[in-house]
Amino acid sequence: MLTIRQQQIDTMMQPQLEKHTLTMGKTIQQHYPVFFQYYTTVQMQRWVAKQVDYLYTLNIVEKNNITTIVDIIAQHGEQFERCPDPTWGLEILENVERSESLRCVTLIDAHEEYLNNTIESASDFSNCNS
Repeated sequence: MLTIRQQQIDTMMQPQLEKHTLTMGKTIQQHYPVFFQYYTTVQMQRWVAKQVDYLYTLNIVEKNNITTIVDIIAQHGEQFERCPDPTWGLEILENVERSESLRCVTLIDAHEEYLNNTIESASDFSNCNS
């Protein structure tokens, strides 16, 4: 019987992971140039790899979930530091009691709500100055 160890699987998957982080890095850089315009291709790939490693520590390993969550992180900062209150995102991601799919869906919903509230607040502020 053939036994394949996790380290061997990881080694076989490394080229695919590198290709995926490169592709994600290019896509993120195109969608959010304000945040990533000065990053080189290698720096973007490292930034994405760092986010993927973080998500792995939280048992988030499915490619679609990783792609979605890294995109949201790109908009708000690595630890949601561009948000006045970063806990909304971190609490969802770090709740390892929940499945990764549920955390992903919950984060998408919270992200949309956060953006809607931000837009409403900006609109309210501009109306006050009129």
